[in-house]
Amino acid sequence: MSKAKSSSSGRTFTVTEAMDDTGRLTVREAATGDTYEVSRFADELLRERLKTLAPGSRVQLELRSGEVPTVTRLLPATPLEPFGAD
Repeated sequence: MSKAKSSSSGRTFTVTEAMDDTGRLTVREAATGDTYEVSRFADELLRERLKTLAPGSRVQLELRSGEVPTVTRLLPATPLEPFGAD
């Protein structure tokens, strides 16, 4: 797995593995093909929102670098199809 680069605004990612029971979500960046395992989120509401995404969902995220990549934002203009069952 790749390590996250510095924070950026609105990179597009595809969910490759839905969030598991441990809270780990796997996404692939559309522009580079880099894959990230994300298990840290800016807050619980963001984590719960991302938990609903199914594999194949495309989202725009802000991802902060570090030992474990952290999702800091889910951008509102994000297309959320296919959407996980709520």
